[in-house]
Amino acid sequence: ILADPEASGESEIVRMDILFAIGDLHGDLERAHAALAMCGLANQTHWTGGRATLVQTGDLVDRGRSSLQVIALFDALEQQARESGGKCTRLLGNHELLNMQGDFRYVHPSEMSAVGPGAWRGMFDPRVGALAQRLIAQQPVATVAGAGGCRTLFIHAGLHP
Repeated sequence: ILADPEASGESEIVRMDILFAIGDLHGDLERAHAALAMCGLANQTHWTGGRATLVQTGDLVDRGRSSLQVIALFDALEQQARESGGKCTRLLGNHELLNMQGDFRYVHPSEMSAVGPGAWRGMFDPRVGALAQRLIAQQPVATVAGAGGCRTLFIHAGLHP
């Protein structure tokens, strides 16, 4: 569950120019675009961060009206960053996990009605939902980024002893 460069076949830590972390975006596409632009990492549709590294610390979904669009944006940015020599890593947050557990109380009503409760449940069902299975496979709960004295552990909401 921990993203480890050695375990993933990467022989060395990704060399980067700069490291950014962005927290909970909660289905707010406008704020996602604003945060990415403020960091110089992306315009509305494309990675512009070059060799920068971005860690998004989870909670892409819930509360806002555009959870699925925010997920799609980060899907595209991961690939584009890799092609540019950068890196975009997303972590699982508790809101992704809540949806996988069938707890939809934080899903925005307009988003739920647009997709439909049955379809939403199906997407996030980890046993059969393609979205849930992809999130589990691609989004660790923690990752280490940076090098030397700047090597940093990223995790959503912290560690409990």
